[in-house]
Amino acid sequence: MKNVYLVASIVFKESARHRIILFSIILAFIIIAVSTTLKPLALGEMERLVKDSGLSTITLFSLFIIFFSGTRLIFQEIEKKTIFILITKPVTRDEIILGKFFGLFSIILFFTFLTTVYFLFVLLLKGITFNSTLFYSIFNIFLESLLLSAFAIFFSTFSTPVLSGIFTFFTYLTGFFVNNISYLIDKVPTFILKVFFKFLMLIIPNFYYLDIKVYAVNNLKVSFNFILFSLSYTLIYIVLLLYLSVLIFRKKEFL
Repeated sequence: MKNVYLVASIVFKESARHRIILFSIILAFIIIAVSTTLKPLALGEMERLVKDSGLSTITLFSLFIIFFSGTRLIFQEIEKKTIFILITKPVTRDEIILGKFFGLFSIILFFTFLTTVYFLFVLLLKGITFNSTLFYSIFNIFLESLLLSAFAIFFSTFSTPVLSGIFTFFTYLTGFFVNNISYLIDKVPTFILKVFFKFLMLIIPNFYYLDIKVYAVNNLKVSFNFILFSLSYTLIYIVLLLYLSVLIFRKKEFL
């Protein structure tokens, strides 16, 4: 675990100095602040507009960090030849993968914490009411980001950063259409296509389980059991993806 922590701390320190992180934080702050000035466009729904803008902004820039930072974590080690230094030290390939994931975990946590504190400050400053579902929604956004981080690392073990970003993006996009696949299963004419679509439903994460922004915006309650389900659902996927990433990375040859 010491080596995992070491790799994770290096990832965090390098990423914290990167302009993408600073840019994401500053722009997120600006968008959240600007949303409070759009009262003429809110049509009497100012509170909902501000909350929706804040939650969507945290989601958007978390994804931005993953797409433009997380997809390069493995490739940059190979590109800079620093991977040879790591694997010649008492650091296993398994520890490199886990370290990269927890490094990205710490970056997303850092970003989510800062933007959440600022978002809550803006809500309190404007006298906008909210309940526990807002915190649940932010927690689920964090889980969603961690799941995509695991996918980004998984794809980066066998593809370039550009392809990893594309694969990660389409995984996220497809995850919101998984429920629609069930309708296709009943309509496709062949058995092979039915099996294919059922396979897609099995391997593609359903991001509807993690997206509860609409409940937070409307101050609707969400049960704690649902949050536990979301957590369990996400952790299962993450463990599986990291395991597959480790298996692939163990067999990877560096030229």
